[in-house]
Amino acid sequence: MFTIEGKDAFFRRNALHPIEKTKCLNPKHILKGIRCNIRYDVRQKCQRCRLLKCFESGMRKDFILTPEQKLSKQQRLEENRRMRLGQVHSNVSDIQRKNTNEPLTIYNKYEPVITITSSPSYSLTEVDWSCLQYIRNAYLSALQSSPSASSVISLELAPDKMSAYMNTLDIQNFAAVKLINFIRQIPEFEELDESDRLILVKYNLVLLFSIRHALTFDVTREIIYDDNMNNSVSPAEEAFAQHCKSLFILCYGYEFNRLFMSILHIIVSLVDSDSVIAQLLMLNMIFLKGLSAIDDQETSLNNNQRVFYAHSKYTDLLFRYLIERTSFNAAVIKMIRIVELLIKIQRLSRDFHRYIKSKIDINYVNPLMKSLLHLT
Repeated sequence: MFTIEGKDAFFRRNALHPIEKTKCLNPKHILKGIRCNIRYDVRQKCQRCRLLKCFESGMRKDFILTPEQKLSKQQRLEENRRMRLGQVHSNVSDIQRKNTNEPLTIYNKYEPVITITSSPSYSLTEVDWSCLQYIRNAYLSALQSSPSASSVISLELAPDKMSAYMNTLDIQNFAAVKLINFIRQIPEFEELDESDRLILVKYNLVLLFSIRHALTFDVTREIIYDDNMNNSVSPAEEAFAQHCKSLFILCYGYEFNRLFMSILHIIVSLVDSDSVIAQLLMLNMIFLKGLSAIDDQETSLNNNQRVFYAHSKYTDLLFRYLIERTSFNAAVIKMIRIVELLIKIQRLSRDFHRYIKSKIDINYVNPLMKSLLHLT
């Protein structure tokens, strides 16, 4: 029977091979820079062009485990299982020794429940890796879902200070739209009712801006590129990044700019060139009720439990991903630094909100930013 190999299976089987050694069905296409047509209804697909398409869609070969890594993971899981069983037997034996002359009671209505603990496993499962790949693809899709600010906003000098303020908020509006498109692809967010989704976006989204900007932050020149998905930077992107920096300093002052830059440097050091960490951190933040430090009283959620579950899920996934990349101790230190970072971002967001509220005419602010900055 003829079967069509799935994209994930194809990628796992071929991604670790050098792309130069793969053959194109139409060798002349390589010289002309043309790609073969890769569609689900085409039976004989070009291996080279199909693999290139996988890479362009955001699939990463460093997520694929080699046979040696799979064996090592299986051995770790087996060792953890043996340790858990040993711990359970030890706990049961202790309980039995303490209750020699009376029956063993695990649960009683009027007594506390005896919990037999086991050593937790921090290894990422296949489901976890699939979730990480989905998050990465969702973020890349969101970047492409709407125009970039540099393609729409003019570099012309603003005629007055109020117009300059509006330009800075319009630039942030593009970032807000892309972030909303990102989180709307997350199942736990879409499962919430409309009211809870609105509350989380209204109170938490602005705090995600710093994480997003850190992904395109040039630490040497201290400029933020606009949705730079490639390694190279065009002259137009360079000019727009410099324009944004000058505009930001003009409107909010040098000291505020230095504080913002220092936070971006911290985020870059925490993320360590791994966008997945930043994406998990953003999901951790969007589901964190009470994250906002704005003076307004935050509206209550209809389903606190579901939001808490989503926050816990992505916090746990972030922690275990950090362990996978480094070690348990290093991951713990990073999580502590992340808490410190969130406090800094809260303060920055609060000060920015107060400054904006005192300086601008809210009648000129676009509707989305007016809502996110609580100017209504």
